[in-house]
Amino acid sequence: MSLILWSHPYSGYGQKVHVALYELGLSFEMKIIDGADPDSLAGFARVSPFGKMPVLVDPDHGPVVETSIIIEHLDRIAGGGLVPTDPDAQLECRLIDRIVDTYVGGPMNRTAANRLRPLAVYDPTGAEADERALAQAWGWLEERLSDGRTWGAGDTFTLADCGAAPLMTYGRRIVDFGDRPRLEAWHARLLERPSFRRALDDAAPYGDLMPSEPGSFRA
Repeated sequence: MSLILWSHPYSGYGQKVHVALYELGLSFEMKIIDGADPDSLAGFARVSPFGKMPVLVDPDHGPVVETSIIIEHLDRIAGGGLVPTDPDAQLECRLIDRIVDTYVGGPMNRTAANRLRPLAVYDPTGAEADERALAQAWGWLEERLSDGRTWGAGDTFTLADCGAAPLMTYGRRIVDFGDRPRLEAWHARLLERPSFRRALDDAAPYGDLMPSEPGSFRA
């Protein structure tokens, strides 16, 4: 039995795991979570204790949740490649991963949810706070890249880049990078990475699901 990934191809966090799977060359079965299909939702509920995607089901281990833990689990299966072996490099990798997850992915997901609300309950104060958080993250990352590193945590592609590729791609649609050439160059390299190109191809059939304007949803 192969690895099973419960997710949706358009999910930024789902793409994070897709990138890792493709980088490591691991085969997997995709279970697309369909909110209109009761059977799909019931199956997802059985493996996801918090109702959050993605979830990896390893037949030798059971369900694995939280994208960074999923990728570390996959890295062990594959015999390494995405998590540095040097302790200091490991910490830098995990630091960049956590910054991107928390201060890029967090505001990005909240913004998408906020924009899907009817205008009557749209939260402009929350939107402004999330835009400030994204701008702060862009500035922090630009400074961190000032040592000349090629990828997010050093000179090799790691766990840190798996999440940065999709989350930065979505996040910059909310707050652009501005005058941050090192951040722009890193993101350009991520966009050219074959594993991320494959993840984008997986998402392409679903069109553009990121709401661009507040109040996009109509009850």
